[in-house]
Amino acid sequence: MTKSLRFFCLLLMILISVQSCRKVEKQSISNKIKVGVFNINGDSPWCITDAIEALKIDPNIDCDIISASQIVSEEIYRFDAIVFPGGSGRGETQSLGETGMERIVQLVKEKGIAVVGICAGAYIMTETPNYPSLNLNGFEAIDIEHDNRGHGLVKFSLSEKGKEIFPELKDRKISFCQYYEGPVLVPAKNRSGIELASMLSDVHTVEGSPENMTNNKPFIVISSVGKGKTASFVGHPECTPGMRWMLPRIVRWATDNEMIKYSENVVRPDFFKEEIIYTKEIQSLQEKYKEMLSGAKEEKLIAIDKVIGLACWSSKKWIPGMLRDKDSDVRAKASKAIAQIERTDAIPDLESAILNEKNSECREIMIHSLGILKALINN
Repeated sequence: MTKSLRFFCLLLMILISVQSCRKVEKQSISNKIKVGVFNINGDSPWCITDAIEALKIDPNIDCDIISASQIVSEEIYRFDAIVFPGGSGRGETQSLGETGMERIVQLVKEKGIAVVGICAGAYIMTETPNYPSLNLNGFEAIDIEHDNRGHGLVKFSLSEKGKEIFPELKDRKISFCQYYEGPVLVPAKNRSGIELASMLSDVHTVEGSPENMTNNKPFIVISSVGKGKTASFVGHPECTPGMRWMLPRIVRWATDNEMIKYSENVVRPDFFKEEIIYTKEIQSLQEKYKEMLSGAKEEKLIAIDKVIGLACWSSKKWIPGMLRDKDSDVRAKASKAIAQIERTDAIPDLESAILNEKNSECREIMIHSLGILKALINN
């Protein structure tokens, strides 16, 4: 074989190898589950952040924030699923407008695009009289006049179908999830969806809200509509430490993708061990510990544990700023807490803190916490 022929064969092999790599790369990109998280120009930004960060747990989910204008355009066809996060159900439908609402229904029924609603997003999936809703999940929201009924870390239990989708919880009689005035659901008159989980807690801490309204009501529901699927969470698994993986898992179900396992560092159903309803007494304690976060060193160290232990809804906002505290013990404790409650959105804060940290022991703790957080989104 001449040198020129050998060179030609070698060049041909390189070209084939490059084309093969490109093909694999293209296949890898095409296998991504593309999810759009709906934003109505800043309403409840923490709910949007929580949803995005929870979706990052799944290595094959790629998510973007999307607007109503994108939903009614051809651009929406790039997406496999749309997530409507917490915030305001009426605000979300008002932003969509009548045409946008019709578009969502058409995307589900005719194009097979999945839709997932969380709390307020679950409201708009219902078929509820005198409420701007999409009639997609087979359920109706009742007692909406007492929508402001209270909050808390509530109990729920899975149905047999729920255990199929969330087998990690199949041996648990009770699990826990954040709840913030989500809809009270009952089967719709015209058709019914499937109940994956029931809420076991009775939340009625706001004066005038009735007792025995939320307990034994659907907590997670799914439905098949035309070519598509929908799922609704009454509560907020996406911001509940140890349970955030439930959002990407349900997206996989709704988009007919393989139900992969997530690692033990994100599947932690034992993080909370008891119900915490935000009664006036509990809210007073939460406010007390929030104020202690700005107190003396000893108060800060105690308060960090307390706001986590009481499942404070806003601990995710309060603790990252403590990475910039003047005391290294507080900074170290804050970094551990951020990893404990899975605040992957605080990774930039932690990276910056590490660069600026002068205390070597504190820096090592921060580096360890950063590794935990990065592992959460690199399953």
